[in-house]
Amino acid sequence: MEIMGDNSLPLHERVFRRKDGSEIPVEINISLVRNESGNPLYIQRIVRDISARKKYVAELQNSAKKLRLALEGVIKAVAATIEQRDPYTAGHQKRVADLAQAIATELSLSADQIEAVYMAGVIHDIGKISVPAEILSKPGALSDTEFALIKLHAKIGYEILKNIDFPWPIAEIIYQHHERVDGTGYPRGLSGEAVLVEARILAVADVVEAMASHRPYRPSRGLDKALLEISKGDGFDREVAAACVRLFTEKGYRL
Repeated sequence: MEIMGDNSLPLHERVFRRKDGSEIPVEINISLVRNESGNPLYIQRIVRDISARKKYVAELQNSAKKLRLALEGVIKAVAATIEQRDPYTAGHQKRVADLAQAIATELSLSADQIEAVYMAGVIHDIGKISVPAEILSKPGALSDTEFALIKLHAKIGYEILKNIDFPWPIAEIIYQHHERVDGTGYPRGLSGEAVLVEARILAVADVVEAMASHRPYRPSRGLDKALLEISKGDGFDREVAAACVRLFTEKGYRL
């Protein structure tokens, strides 16, 4: 007599009820038992109490949830710190994060990718902490040297975050958020598929929010011009840009 493993039905779970009314989760395995000639004899059912396993899994999930919430809190605290140095762009990172999240959702990205886009957006300008505050809030046009300093913020942001074990590729997304799919971006001149889709989304959201908002060195250029800019195809992912335009023109999205 032998139990034919290849004739076993998949494991499945059920909840049994004890006499006192309490519930007990169980795992059930059903196997076909054959004799030496291969003829079926009977069906064997094995029921295992999995209460302890269920409790352990629930505790792990709860701990992971608490850690993720704590991590999100730290990220938002860092974002608030950055914006204290640059009052003119207060709220910029949050608005970019919200728009990037909406674009990622519109593109039907996975839940994990949507969360990655949002979290990266919340602190995408963390590297600006190394830029003198007087440059960030300068009311006039920036000199070439000053602009070169600001352009370093993507790399500096990456250096600050690269050794933190996030559940998302936040450091790399931030490193790439000024890259362009045609290779004209910075700091590494990446192009095409070398640019993460999360970074492509963040790039579009960043440009739209920046152009549609007031800055100390210029007034708002308006949402229409911002949407036209990303739609021209000069460096922006066409699918991402189209999704962003749909949000504003068809879905009623507002910054």
